[in-house]
Amino acid sequence: MADVMLPSEAVAAARKRKALRRLVIILIAVVALGLAYWYFEKQLSLPLAGLESFGNSVKTSMDQVQQEFPGPLVAVTKSAPKKSNTLTVEGVVSSTNEQRALNGGLPPLAESATLDDIATLRIDDMFTQQYFAHVGPQGESAITVASSVGYQSLALGENLALGLYAGDEGVVNAWMNSVGHRANILDAHYTQIGVAVREGTYDGQSTWIAVQIFGRPAADCPSPDNNLKTSIDLSESQLSTMSSELATEKSDIADTNPPNGPAYNQKVEDYNNLVSQYNNLAAQTKAAVTQYNNEVDAFNSCLAE
Repeated sequence: MADVMLPSEAVAAARKRKALRRLVIILIAVVALGLAYWYFEKQLSLPLAGLESFGNSVKTSMDQVQQEFPGPLVAVTKSAPKKSNTLTVEGVVSSTNEQRALNGGLPPLAESATLDDIATLRIDDMFTQQYFAHVGPQGESAITVASSVGYQSLALGENLALGLYAGDEGVVNAWMNSVGHRANILDAHYTQIGVAVREGTYDGQSTWIAVQIFGRPAADCPSPDNNLKTSIDLSESQLSTMSSELATEKSDIADTNPPNGPAYNQKVEDYNNLVSQYNNLAAQTKAAVTQYNNEVDAFNSCLAE
């Protein structure tokens, strides 16, 4: 026969179950609150992102453009058989290239119409202003004339001769017997030549002036991209500004008390976002610096050939 629970006992049991349910609810609430506190106050305290160092340096040194202007050559002989005095552009160019072939097997210089024009302008100016030098009374020179006609060069040289010489070979041989002029004729860096010869009156006497202009056009060795260099300079300036901002934000985070909670986490998040932007820009700038430095190296190697 089953036991029969008295009314008073049933009420007591019901009260126990109700109290137990309350206890369980309270325990669940306490645990939930504890987890929320741990999550919001502890777990969301974000770590500071690492900042990449930016150490690539831009190469700014490039080999200097070559310029050679040996002292003007004046013929010792004041008179010579008239038939041997005549000079020609074609003959001077040909004799010059013969000397290059005989002395080291150097490749011939290509005659440049622009360099011919520069040489002609130089002769005209010397006869007009009555001077015989690499630099005129008003600062005129092969460099200024080349600039005025738009000839951009990696190397530029000038040989001058005044007087009566035994034809084209005679004036070229005279240059070859002079150390500085010989060096210009046999310089392996030059690829082009311009020549002008003319008889005229200088210092009251009828005489010849011969001009050789040696050059190597700038197009032979493409220069590093100036736009890329400008972009690098701008990026480095931005990185410097961002670095200062990051230092300020990091100091502010370190001074935040307590080091947790929504306000703290927001500062860390802002800092990390800026770090990410900095690192991305730093990576792009490093790649640009590497590209630019390679262009500088290529230019210098080309110029040395």
